[in-house]
Amino acid sequence: MSRRGTEASSNGRTADFGSADEGSNPSASTRSPASRPAPKGGQGRAESVPSRILLVPIGPLPRPVLGEVAAAIRSAFGAAVDPGPAQERPAYSYNETRQQFHAAAVLRRLANLPGRGPRAPVLGVVDADLFVPDAPFVFGEADRDAMTAVVSVARLKVAGDTRPVGAERLRHRIQVEAVHEVGHLAGLSHCSDSRCAMFLSHSPADSDRKHPTLCANCRTALGVP
Repeated sequence: MSRRGTEASSNGRTADFGSADEGSNPSASTRSPASRPAPKGGQGRAESVPSRILLVPIGPLPRPVLGEVAAAIRSAFGAAVDPGPAQERPAYSYNETRQQFHAAAVLRRLANLPGRGPRAPVLGVVDADLFVPDAPFVFGEADRDAMTAVVSVARLKVAGDTRPVGAERLRHRIQVEAVHEVGHLAGLSHCSDSRCAMFLSHSPADSDRKHPTLCANCRTALGVP
């Protein structure tokens, strides 16, 4: 699904890191394969559920976030969640023109974490406003080839009028988008069920409607009960 206008997305495309200067170049990542549309009849056979996920905090985060994300991943996938080495706020990915942080640069840094095992799946969580060149912002981004993903807390923290949301709603939104990105690492594409975590969120209201779980079609595609 292409992204245009003012729509945002949480996509699972394999990132094509075209430029080494994502932070300074507003059109970095010289090409990006089109993401797949939401399936009408359910998912095809996905890859496999990772047995372990490395969860990495990036910069300062609200205290309960990592524990709540880990709980959602364990519940949705039955995967173990290991704490990864904390990273500093990603100043290296900051784009002054957009006043946002380039998701591709963050994924690249996660892919090169010291001590990361081969093909060990990594999910980063950051309180920074992420973007990709063809969207005004993203709630998250995943690179299946590198088995890395990132979720942004920044826009999930506010309501439509920029007031902060309550703790319970924020927890729900972050868990939903974390499950969404891990689903992409497992090989799932976007789902047409608006209650499934794999539904593509264009706004925080979409995340509010979703559950931090997978629908029956997505579970079947992964072979999980």
